Amino acid sequence: MLIQSALEPDLCRRLLESPDQMFQDFDLTEEEKDVLRKPDHRLLPLLGAALSGQSATGPSQEEPTGPQPILPVIEARTLPAQLLALTVVPCVLRASEQQKGIAYAVWVSPLAEGADPASLPPPAGAVLPGPPLAPLYAVIQLSAVQSLDATGNLQVGLWASFRQSSNVIPPPPPETAGNSEALGSRADSAPVADAAAAVRHATGSERYDRLVDLLRVVRAGDVP
Repeated sequence: MLIQSALEPDLCRRLLESPDQMFQDFDLTEEEKDVLRKPDHRLLPLLGAALSGQSATGPSQEEPTGPQPILPVIEARTLPAQLLALTVVPCVLRASEQQKGIAYAVWVSPLAEGADPASLPPPAGAVLPGPPLAPLYAVIQLSAVQSLDATGNLQVGLWASFRQSSNVIPPPPPETAGNSEALGSRADSAPVADAAAAVRHATGSERYDRLVDLLRVVRAGDVP
């Protein structure tokens, strides 16, 4: 996979944007997948093993004669992950009293670990194009690897992943219409409060799982 992604730009893009989806096409161990998700010093031995295996299965060639060039060792290190809050506010455009359409106000802000993106204020001078509707608060994790290229110039490889990317809550099933008992208890019930608190206090690596737990409580009928 490493060799093919180095030769084919489309595979390289897939490896950067959606590594887990690309892993399905290859027989990789969990350790290899982890190295490819977060490239660091472990990537070079992995690439060396891949090249060694390629040579062992490929056609035999005569050994080159004469002095061989010394390839530079490219060192890489993983930089601390950064969180960004992407806020998208849909706004109603009106002509007199009639709705004309929807426009979006969008901004991106740095986000501290464990902070609620909904608590961040809009940037100074931000003007909404119309009456706002329910906003989307998307939490983006930005990962980075710092390295030097073959000529010694600094370069940083970046990729991003969504932790939270929807403001839509599925509507209740039609059979619950008019039946408040079927819809569950109040939003301040103990299971919902506990699940929401777990989301607020979760670390970066745990937050996605805690959000899933909260959705399970909601879908189980603990909130109307």
